Amino acid sequence: MVSAEEVIKSSLSIIESMVEQGKTDKQIAEKIGIGYSTYRRYKSSNNTLKEVIAQGKDKKNQNVEQALFNNAVGYHYTEEIATKIKCEEIGEDGIVLVKEDVKISKIKKYKHPDLAAQKYWLNNKDKLHWKEDPHKVANDKKLTKLKEKEIESKTITI
Repeated sequence: MVSAEEVIKSSLSIIESMVEQGKTDKQIAEKIGIGYSTYRRYKSSNNTLKEVIAQGKDKKNQNVEQALFNNAVGYHYTEEIATKIKCEEIGEDGIVLVKEDVKISKIKKYKHPDLAAQKYWLNNKDKLHWKEDPHKVANDKKLTKLKEKEIESKTITI
């Protein structure tokens, strides 16, 4: 009988690709043929498995980051559109035959930059220059000091 550790070692590439696809731990355990609790136990204790999971998550995050960037700057894409084409023909016996075909055309389109994606990207990638409120921390400190003074002035000593 093959141990769970051997199953995990032989399935590391499958595990990495499933993590990259966003599969849950339960789905991964089911796919490689071990119990969910066994998988979770090895996940917390096996360093090789931890590294493989981290690599899969990193690839997944890179894909999402690339999609966000593309959305922020705009991009070209190809869309397939189905068009019905009707063709009328007169048959040998004089009956009009209507023939329908579907033609699939590829159309190149452009997705314009998205302002929300640009804002999100800059707020996270260049925090120094693109904060929501650059004076928030200083304002919060001032507000805290004012509240402390207010509390001190309301305190009655007996």
